[in-house]
Amino acid sequence: MYSIGQLSKKTGVTVRTLDYYDEIGLVVPSSSTDGGHRLYSENDVLRLEQVLALKYMGFPLRQIKKILKESTVSWQQSIAQQLGMVKQQQIRLQALERALEGVLYSIEFEGEVKWPIVFETIRLFHHDPEIAFRMLNKYFPCEETEEILRLNDRLTKEELRGWFHIIQDIQAHLHEDPGSDLAQALADKWLDQVRSMFGTDESRLDKMWEVVKDRKDGIPFYPLNAEVVHFIERAMAIKEQRNEAQAEVER
Repeated sequence: MYSIGQLSKKTGVTVRTLDYYDEIGLVVPSSSTDGGHRLYSENDVLRLEQVLALKYMGFPLRQIKKILKESTVSWQQSIAQQLGMVKQQQIRLQALERALEGVLYSIEFEGEVKWPIVFETIRLFHHDPEIAFRMLNKYFPCEETEEILRLNDRLTKEELRGWFHIIQDIQAHLHEDPGSDLAQALADKWLDQVRSMFGTDESRLDKMWEVVKDRKDGIPFYPLNAEVVHFIERAMAIKEQRNEAQAEVER
């Protein structure tokens, strides 16, 4: 048997915390001395260790108390549910990480700190951290959405910088005829960059383009804007028409 002081020393849990666990009926000592001092059995220690393990996993004390009353199957269900929550939190944190990286690249892209962009980026991902998931999930099933987000998370700094640079090039040449050699070369660079970042599945890329067009003036795809999207769309349409015409000639 352990006194409360001995148990505190053994587990690293403060006496104050043990008092609270006793008060709420979470870890209650099995017996006490004649003088009224609490004594904890090995089973009590095991229960405390279970509480600490579940607490480390992120469960609130109210839910821990409920889990400890339930069967092993319920334990498995509860832990699986918590694992799902942890994965979602990872997605949110990764989205925020990308947002902050985007802020850094925006400073490089703009040549100065544009505070409206900075504040809007932070505000968006703070209040709506799953925006990227929801935007993609409108066009893709959940499994494919998660796969695309994983691809995005694996992008290197060089790939992200390449993304910004090609958009910067396009913005500098928005006045160009979309059928000109320069505009067509920019469209080719754009397509090469996208395929490098997200693969060559044309069906997936078409749907991702729909997502971009849907949010072309939004922070999630900064520095893309309506003018850049429109330029790319016109240039790609001309490229497709020329390819079809060439194919017709060759037949």
